[in-house]
Formats: sequence, structure tokens, C-alpha cells
Amino acid sequence: MTVAKAIVAVLAAVLAAVVPYMVAGPLDIIGWFNIIALAAGAVAVFNTANIPGWPVAKTIAHAVAVVAVLLMSAWQGGLSTPEILQLVLAFVGTLSVYVVPNGSAATA
Repeated sequence: MTVAKAIVAVLAAVLAAVVPYMVAGPLDIIGWFNIIALAAGAVAVFNTANIPGWPVAKTIAHAVAVVAVLLMSAWQGGLSTPEILQLVLAFVGTLSVYVVPNGSAATA
């Protein structure tokens, strides 16, 4: 399945939206920007080709979104509980994108 990594990335973005809300209440503007960055990361994972000689291309695409989440959260001068949860879930999402096998390059 060529979209398995993208599905994992979407699930990470959804979890990053739902879990902090359930634990700490409504998200602030930075929390919503983090979700947008993770959604963009999921789109990047979907659009990154399954390159035969470079199996980590999709992982790198998602990792860039996680770095954006970290930078946006740190920009305001500190990490709140929802932002820490979002970072943890985003990092787990990147690890999950790495673990899920690439689909066939011929069908990518």
C-alpha cells in the first residue's frame, strides 16, 4: 500500500489535535499552528515518492514538520503542556512513518 505512511502521518496530526485538548483543554493559537504544520507534514509524506535507493525520504518529510512544530512552540518562550504533548505525538508520528514499510515504487 503506497499511502500507508501518509495515513500514519494523518493519524499523528489528528492525535496531536485531540489528545492535548482532552488532557489540558482548548488549544491556543500556537497549538493550532502546530496542527497545521503536522497536516502539512502529512501532505508532504503523501507527495514524497517512494524512492528505491532512499527509503527515508518520507520520514525526512515528516521530520521537517516536527521541527516546525518545535520551532513554533519554542518561539513563544516556553512549552505548555499541550505543546509538549503535541511534540511527543509528532515525534512518535515520525517514528511510525519510518517503521511503516514503503509501498512499491512502481505504484507510487
